[in-house]
This record gives sequence, structure tokens and C-alpha cells, in this order.
Amino acid sequence: MELQEYHVKRLMKQAGLPMLKGGIAYTADEAFAVAQKLRQGPFVVKPQIMGKNACYGRLLSLGENEDGCLCVATAAEVKQAAEELLESTPAWAKSSGTFCVVEKVYVEQKPKVDRILGRLVFRVNFEKQCRLLLVSDNVGIEGEFIFGRTMDEDMLNKAGNVLAKGQKAVLDKVVPVLKKAHRLFVHYGAVAVELSPLVLLTDGSVRIVDARLIFDPASTTKFPELIPLIESRVGRERERQARQNHFRYIGLNGNIACVVNGIGLGWATIDLIQRKGGRVGALLDVGTEPTPETVMKAVKLVLSEPNVDAVLVNIFGGLTRCDLIAEGLIAASPEMATGLPFVVRMDGVNAEAGQRLLFESRLPFIVKTRMDEAVRVVIHEMKARR
Repeated sequence: MELQEYHVKRLMKQAGLPMLKGGIAYTADEAFAVAQKLRQGPFVVKPQIMGKNACYGRLLSLGENEDGCLCVATAAEVKQAAEELLESTPAWAKSSGTFCVVEKVYVEQKPKVDRILGRLVFRVNFEKQCRLLLVSDNVGIEGEFIFGRTMDEDMLNKAGNVLAKGQKAVLDKVVPVLKKAHRLFVHYGAVAVELSPLVLLTDGSVRIVDARLIFDPASTTKFPELIPLIESRVGRERERQARQNHFRYIGLNGNIACVVNGIGLGWATIDLIQRKGGRVGALLDVGTEPTPETVMKAVKLVLSEPNVDAVLVNIFGGLTRCDLIAEGLIAASPEMATGLPFVVRMDGVNAEAGQRLLFESRLPFIVKTRMDEAVRVVIHEMKARR
């Protein structure tokens, strides 16, 4: 479960994180008013749509108009940009045949950046520890730090040193940001918290340009105040169906759908796919005791994602019977007429029986027993299909 950017920024600001100044606008006049309140330009006008699998309208580049974001100089130009964006349909929606329009925009001051410190991702790993990744778009992962849910100040200082590149003045500003982000991560029991990127401004301060909070759907039970913030139209039907079937469903921003039996296994699968150069578009956890019927529904659900190019079913049979998983996959075979690569990895209880059922079905399943091999194959098949 994910929130729109402006909700995320408000929650982070309440947690004491250094966010850029901005405001939400539903009309061009409101956008103009926000810009006037911010006073000094230049400004960035960002569409707010939960589209594909993540919040559409991220500022991917600090110097270009990208991903639907418009960089303008004056309040009058903010109004003009809002008029252009509001009621428009994003390019990705047109190409995928998805109906949605921009109903609101977020207006914020464009930061005067001295340098980009890095993109940070707090995430739960397979052992339910905190995994802090420092990510560079140019060279991949610059650093990885693993610690418990309790704060490890030594580890956060090491991560801060990587970001600050040995500059004490910068380190003193970065470490408090890491601590507050970790507290937010723990407070909500979040699946992931992303700061993308953290930047050093020309005045010496640090700011978070963009951010994501990804929650386990079960978080709404403990934090009912999150429910009114869930305003996604694209993907809402999938989330509703997932809750009805007691699935955990998380939309991400890649093109490989993963069906797993356990959220820990799911995040381990995502990590491995990313390490091998792939990106996950949807994660669906069927739980520990799924029936063939629920497996069939799970397959239909992930195949409804418009940008999925391949499916990986990764099952480790502890309480889960692999033969029942196989029966559900075979029952879902009419949904596979799309021709998408469909890789199935089974290991554990009744794995041989499940594999035999898939082989005997003569359906186009690619069956593997090792997780790393299944990931390698699904990425290869996905790329070959393009």
C-alpha cells in the first residue's frame, strides 16, 4: 500500500524530516495561490496520480521537465502549468489503455542544489531486519547496512559518512535525517521508506526532494488514520480484491509480478530480482495455507496490472502444499493466454507432486527448484519478450 507524494511529505514533515516547501492544488487558481505563498521561484509543478504501481509525478531530474513535472520561473507560469496538467491523461495511461486524469498538482520550490548526496531506502529484509541501502542512479548500490528494528547509531553514522564523503559539517546534518527516517520506518512498521534523493543545498542545509512510504496493507488496522489518505483510483480495485481474499498486495514500479507465500520471502525475492537487474511491479502474498481457488484469484489479480511483462511464482512449502499451488496455477491457465513468461519455483512440502502436475498439464510453465535460477530465468524471458 502506498500513499500519494503530498501525503507522504506531510507525514515526513510531521516526523521532523527536512522537506521542501510546497502545497497541493486542485485548480490553476489554487496553484497560483500556493506559488504566491511560497514567494520565491523557480517552482516545480508535479501531477499527483497513483498510477502504474507508484506515485506518478516524481521529480526524477532536478534540472529537466521529466515524468510530467514542469519546472517554471514565476507564479503566473505555475498557473499556466497547472492548467496544462489538470484534467490531462498521463502518457503511460494512454499507452496502457488505463483511464485516469490528473485531478490535483503539487507545487513546491525548486531546490538550489549544491550536490546530490544519494537516494536512501529503508527496507525489511528476509530476516525482518532493517536493510538500509544507499543507491546511486549511476553506479547502483553504494552501501548496504543491516541492523535490527532498534536504532544502531554506529551503523547510521557509517551510512552518513558514505553520504557526506568525509565532510564533518555535512555528516552532522545527514545523521539526524537518517535517525528520523528510521524512527518513521519503525513507527509505522513500514515495508519501505525511501528518500530520493537527499540533497545538499547551496545554503548548506539538507533537504529531501522526493519520498515514498510503502506500508503493509494490514497497517490500516493499527493506524486507521492512514485510511482516508488512500485515494488511489488506479490500482484501488486490485487492493480491494486482495483484502477480500486475505492477500497482501503491494504495487511497485517495475514489470515483473511476484506471487509468494510469505511477506519475508516476498521481499527476499524482490531483493534478488533487483540484484539481478530486474524490477518488480507487483508483490502478492497468498499466505501460508492458500487453496487452489485463492491461487487462481491471485494469478488473475497480478495479471490485471497493465505493465506486467512476466510472472514469477516463488513458493517455499512449509505449511503450504505445493501441489495445491500447482492446481490453482493450472486452473488459472485461461488467464495466461497473454503469452507472458510464467516461471514457477517450488520447494518444500509436496514440491515434486506440484512440479509433476505442472509438467503433465502441458501448459507453458517454466518450472525451477532453485530461487536464484528462477529469478535469472524470469528476467531473461522478460527481456527476450520485449
